[in-house]
Amino acid sequence: MARVEVKGLSKKFGEVVVVDDLNFKIEDGEFLTLVGPSGCGKSTTLRLLAGLEKPTWGSFFIDGKRIDHLPPQKREISMVFQSYALFPHMTVEENISFGLKIRKTDEEQRKGKIGWILKLLGLSGLEKRLPRELSGGQRQRVALGRALVLEPKVLLLDEPLSNLDAKLRLKMRTELKRLHQKIKTTILYVTHDQAEAMTLSDRLAVMNEGRILQCGPPQEIYSKPADLFTAGFVGSPPMNFIPGEQFAFLQPEGMVVGIRPEDWKLSTIEEPQGIKGVTTVIEELGSDEYLYVEVADTLLVARVKPGMKIKTGVPIWLIPKKEKMHFFDGRTKRNITSEFSSKSL
Repeated sequence: MARVEVKGLSKKFGEVVVVDDLNFKIEDGEFLTLVGPSGCGKSTTLRLLAGLEKPTWGSFFIDGKRIDHLPPQKREISMVFQSYALFPHMTVEENISFGLKIRKTDEEQRKGKIGWILKLLGLSGLEKRLPRELSGGQRQRVALGRALVLEPKVLLLDEPLSNLDAKLRLKMRTELKRLHQKIKTTILYVTHDQAEAMTLSDRLAVMNEGRILQCGPPQEIYSKPADLFTAGFVGSPPMNFIPGEQFAFLQPEGMVVGIRPEDWKLSTIEEPQGIKGVTTVIEELGSDEYLYVEVADTLLVARVKPGMKIKTGVPIWLIPKKEKMHFFDGRTKRNITSEFSSKSL
């Protein structure tokens, strides 16, 4: 386990700034996730830490020791790639032991570590199989095993579940969570899937255009997003955004109001403090229903419990729960909710 500190990390490819002045810390044994859209600089950040790319500026430290000048093999960091990157001609056992052989670990120690990894990851009995004889989930566990057997201080995971189908992703997500609880390794995880980030992380850092916009516990980021991008990216379905002028009880100029799908009350009769619209689509998901309500040129989403018997094509009023409303400055995009007291609503 180890404590990681990143200071002013930046990376340019030509004139394009891919990673822009990143500053963050990962505590000893913490699971931190970088989450953001494709192209925001997440994977490049991992490659910089692993030594696969050279930073343009900045530095990073493990337990107070600067490591950005060291070659990859001396950083005590292991990385698991999105594509698994297993050797196709090697068995499970050979893939996992490859790094130990490079380190010239003696055979007895090697066997002990391989046995521990096979048991830890549920791969016992598959030692002699080739990658093509494994399922996607098994191949991912082998890739994890190859990284973990080296007992790194820091484990980097680059969208390791993205090649799996939905059911297997859910299963592997649970296994990753349980694995971290067992080994307590410091982990930096990268994903564009905000649900994955929310469920796995001790803390998550929301990235866009090479910068970290907000970093904190998942529930804090969900309930108190710092800006419009974070509010719209974290949450599924995403937060609704409405010009403040559409609310009869509110007259903020240049304000954008944000409301989560679960934070509406619904009425089929006229409500002066609500927004009038027409339900165009109803998604039934068993435990929940999502109503897509057309208001002017905007489609708003409301999450409701099944059985409300809402019909499409008829008027409906969406009334926001005032204590759950978010207010964003239309110019700066920053969350300024704290400037509004409950009395002003």
